[in-house]
Amino acid sequence: MKKIMKNHLEKQLSQIPSFQYVHEHLFTSGQPSAEQLQHIKEYGISTVINLALGDSPDHLTNEDHICLDLGLNYIQLPISWETPAPEQALFALDTIDFLVQTQSVWVHCAKNLRVSALVYLYRQYYMGMDMVEAQQLLEQVWELNETWTGLVHNVALQLQGRKATQELQNLCCQHN
Repeated sequence: MKKIMKNHLEKQLSQIPSFQYVHEHLFTSGQPSAEQLQHIKEYGISTVINLALGDSPDHLTNEDHICLDLGLNYIQLPISWETPAPEQALFALDTIDFLVQTQSVWVHCAKNLRVSALVYLYRQYYMGMDMVEAQQLLEQVWELNETWTGLVHNVALQLQGRKATQELQNLCCQHN
């Protein structure tokens, strides 16, 4: 019976616009409806992160209250569509990475464009996925425009710098 229920919920979740399964603790999509948030909760997700602004064209009015009533943690980390800031993108990526260590997280924005751009980086720098595979998964949602290409390149350079610093620290620690 549980398997049937889980399959039904998976089918319901896959109907959310631009749905993507990242790994067993991370799912993304465009804006879910109140009913879809209920399905998200029933599936076992504990935290919803919204990267869209509250005045986004497709926003769900009172999403914070709906999540609260359902017993979902709700975090809004808005990233501007026109002028996305690398610091906000890094903060969102680090927050997601921290949370998925202990819980299941659903990250969304209006159409899964902001999110999929960040998940492209997440897949490479936090999951170790090959760039080509990450690119193919990104392109299932959209092809980055000039603004978001710039953001992705900027954040990728910072993540590469972090990785190099960690590797140097590990190397130094091995020699001591």
